[in-house]
Amino acid sequence: MRDLAAALGLLTVVPVPTRMTEKLVVKPAAWFPLVGLFLGACGWTLAVGLQAVSRLGSLPHGAPLTVAALVVASWCLLTRFLHWDGLADVADGAWASSDPSRRLEVMADSHTGAFGATAVALVAIVQVAAASEAIASGRLAVLIAAPVLGRLAATFGAWLGTPARPSGLGASVLGRPRAVDVLVTCVTLAACAFVYAAAGGGWLAPTAGALAAPVLPHLLARRFGGVTGDVLGASVLLTETVVLVVVAVLG
Repeated sequence: MRDLAAALGLLTVVPVPTRMTEKLVVKPAAWFPLVGLFLGACGWTLAVGLQAVSRLGSLPHGAPLTVAALVVASWCLLTRFLHWDGLADVADGAWASSDPSRRLEVMADSHTGAFGATAVALVAIVQVAAASEAIASGRLAVLIAAPVLGRLAATFGAWLGTPARPSGLGASVLGRPRAVDVLVTCVTLAACAFVYAAAGGGWLAPTAGALAAPVLPHLLARRFGGVTGDVLGASVLLTETVVLVVVAVLG
């Protein structure tokens, strides 16, 4: 339960008492997909509620673009914009130099450059547009799947990657999984699959996520000589985006 508390405190605005995790070695990566299920359930509930309200007025189609924008905004707020900060830092650092150590220096800078700002804007636009298409066609179940599979990418990055720095957020969650960690993740994914199927989900989102989640953290880490917290955050957002786009485009 301390690992779960650490995952909630790390990835969301949910307040976690410091006594739950201080002076203890915690390994929260196994619980990241469950945190994604919490975020997905919040987004799905918000979308269903907003569509129901909009249909009471003069918008029979449920204002999908506005609903999608509010769902993505809710994910941003619930996660303290943590992953978006990681995406901006990764985009700034990835093309800053041919030297991985220099890329890490740029990524650690608190200022956001042109690459980072552009990456955040483009990914936000694509996420809102894809979510809007999915909502308009009644495939709201993808709002549950995308956050789960996005956090699964962070789990893979934490389990399979090596730290780019000896300290920092990335190094604090990295490590080979214990048997209980693998069991927790498998049970969590099974529970997520049940909820997703109950919401009417198909096979596209799980397939897209299963392909993207283990690959994207590895590709991003290669630019920096290892995994950092920013790499994990960017992997979350990019995997979410891949899932949303595949469902929106292929239907």
